[in-house]
Amino acid sequence: MLRALSHTSLALLFASVVIASADAAWGQAASQPVRPQAQRPSLPVAIIPPVVELGAVEPGSTNPAKFTLVNNGKSPVRILDATPNCKCTAISDIKGKVIDPGATLELSASLAAPRIPGPKEAVVFITFEGGAMMQAKISGDVRFPVLCTPPYVDALKEVTSGTVKVRSLDGKPFTITRSGGKDPDFVGFTPGTDAPRAEYEIRWDLAGRACVDMPLWWFVWTDRAECPVLPLRVRDECTGSKADMARFQRFWIVKESLVVAGSGHNGSPTETEIELEHYNPPKKGAIERPDWCEIKAVRSLIPGVEVKFVSKRDVGKDAAMVKIAVTASRGGAFEGEIEIETATGTGRVPFTYFATTW
Repeated sequence: MLRALSHTSLALLFASVVIASADAAWGQAASQPVRPQAQRPSLPVAIIPPVVELGAVEPGSTNPAKFTLVNNGKSPVRILDATPNCKCTAISDIKGKVIDPGATLELSASLAAPRIPGPKEAVVFITFEGGAMMQAKISGDVRFPVLCTPPYVDALKEVTSGTVKVRSLDGKPFTITRSGGKDPDFVGFTPGTDAPRAEYEIRWDLAGRACVDMPLWWFVWTDRAECPVLPLRVRDECTGSKADMARFQRFWIVKESLVVAGSGHNGSPTETEIELEHYNPPKKGAIERPDWCEIKAVRSLIPGVEVKFVSKRDVGKDAAMVKIAVTASRGGAFEGEIEIETATGTGRVPFTYFATTW
């Protein structure tokens, strides 16, 4: 018994010595200064300004921006490529240009603002000889003269109804003509009795909508000519990654997930463009079907609106601009979906259009 106890004690003593030695070694290692890893010297080029802040911009507008690339080094630098991250951004051709020491090079760019309100950022990636890369950014906030608060319909976590406030930024009275495809449901306002206001509160209701029928957008229409429709994104579990599952098989999506075709006269065609973007995340964007953007047909699913395919222009291998002609048979507001068919499949996109009578 004593011999067994002695063996146990020796084992415990040995373990204690090992742990103490390990702790001492850890403490000694922790006390040693950490040597930074060797880093590649930064490129002696400055982009001035690094970000062009446009502030508030109008929907559908084109906004120019200018950058200056300054070579602060002692050797010339060559630009191998300059590529924007968005087809909405046009840039001057600086590929292959050489910036001598102390010299500058101007980069012109423009941001085409979408017709959907909210922040918008574009990035131009500039690659230099040797592999170094820099970024020039354009930032803007697409704003309408009429503002919704919040700027979306919050239907997450089984919420099926709520309200939004709609107000004019200039304080001028206006009228809300439609909301969610029907007459607006006002809070504390009676149409026909109360005078038009500069601010309203309206209800939205999505109760009873199946997941497959959940709309991506809730549209609010006004009588302001410069702001006929306000698209509010519907935030719901069914409108996120679960929406449009067919995109994986057809290999494309619509870039903005909404086509705001603007306005025109009934009976007279209005042309607009839709940007298709190649989509293949499982294969890291690999193009498995080169015919993904071969247009077969464009159809309207909205009564009273006809759409026709006009032309297509490719933007590289991963994007295509599809031009369509829109003709309304009557005056008024139209909202719904149009259908685009390519060689790889069919997809639908929300669509709005306002037609004035002659």
